[in-house]
Amino acid sequence: MRLTKIVATLGPATSSVDGIRGLVNAGASVFRLNCSHLSTDELAKSITLVREAAPTSAILVDIQGPKLRFAQDSIDLVDGALVSLSLSDLGIETGARGGSRGVAVGHRILMDDGRLETVVEDIDGETLSLRVVRGGFLKKGKGVNLPDTEVSGGVLGDKDLADLRVARKMGVEIVAISFVQSPADIVAVRELVGENILVFAKIERPQALERIDEICAVSDGVMAARGDLGVETPFESVPAAQSRIALSALQRGVISICATEMLESMTTATRPTRAEVADVSGAVRDGFDAVMLSGETAVGAYPNETVMAMARICEAAEKRVSMPNYYADANPEAAAVTAAATALAKRISAHLILSVTFTGFSARLLASCRPSCAIVAATPGVDKARQLNICRGVYPMVVARDGNITSSIATAVQDARALHLLASGDTIVVCASRLNPRSDADTILLHIEP
Repeated sequence: MRLTKIVATLGPATSSVDGIRGLVNAGASVFRLNCSHLSTDELAKSITLVREAAPTSAILVDIQGPKLRFAQDSIDLVDGALVSLSLSDLGIETGARGGSRGVAVGHRILMDDGRLETVVEDIDGETLSLRVVRGGFLKKGKGVNLPDTEVSGGVLGDKDLADLRVARKMGVEIVAISFVQSPADIVAVRELVGENILVFAKIERPQALERIDEICAVSDGVMAARGDLGVETPFESVPAAQSRIALSALQRGVISICATEMLESMTTATRPTRAEVADVSGAVRDGFDAVMLSGETAVGAYPNETVMAMARICEAAEKRVSMPNYYADANPEAAAVTAAATALAKRISAHLILSVTFTGFSARLLASCRPSCAIVAATPGVDKARQLNICRGVYPMVVARDGNITSSIATAVQDARALHLLASGDTIVVCASRLNPRSDADTILLHIEP
């Protein structure tokens, strides 16, 4: 059973019942809806579509955030020239807040994915004087990045707030917040969406990378969003940043996703490049819970083949990876029982771990301990089962449960057998709670399938 999960982005190539089911059959377990390309009404329709086509899969709503784009007509920036542009020209909204939104003299302003570079030499109200360091032709609509600026005023616009309301009302499993700068950004979103939705921070700004430990401490998950991260930080530093994000998530027991251009060539080709294979394998070695496809499945010519290729790469990489239990090392008390269960499973080469859980929390703890085998999570909640689809190695089952732990375990084993997850002679480690069915795991049992 493959441990690393696959997130597939929906778009024109796959936004249909058949398209989504094809991705599920190919190996995707989570579907990303990119609010940068969806209106709020379209977001609601897309959520409904995924629920119809893949009722057991998780939905990740990727909130657009303050993505800046050049709003003026196209201009030619000449090396060494001094140009005057307003904040609104650069896509920076001021509104009633006024001021420069944190932009200061000496700050770099990058355009067109970092191909063009300017430096702020003077600020007069909302007008900036920019010295062109690396020029070129700048088209309207190209991206603008502020790598040196901690933008004031929060990361949510009116559309973001509307999209979050839809996500909460329709009960999606995950929301991912773009251009996070500090833990406060995540705390603010959690107050809006409540406790039943997982809140992920997209790490794509140097300010977020500097605070990665603090951000992980208040997040349910993080995403290494390598696109903008590779613009706002030196591109050669991205691999180290990716590993740092994964390690911080592992140590704090939060979920992690590696994203951007993982199999980009398969947007138009039937096979990945060797470099892309190495990239996906590297993400598996870093310990990410999931790897993500963007344009490859949204607009690509071979979406199903891309998911299958990614699954093959992950499975091959997992055979050569044994992850340390970073979470238990950093949290010995919180992980006491789950760490013991994962260590036992590894020692006896267990076929799988069976987690009997109400809320899914103990299954997530088990996944954080990075066992060498898959985790079958038996939970009575359909919503919790969908949510667990993002966790490394966790395969959820919806299983009715009463207060008797013995009968609950027996029912879970029976259901796993019916799903052909067990064969005669298989040894499994069972992790559950006898003291209180809604508390942390406190019991470990061994079961040998007759």
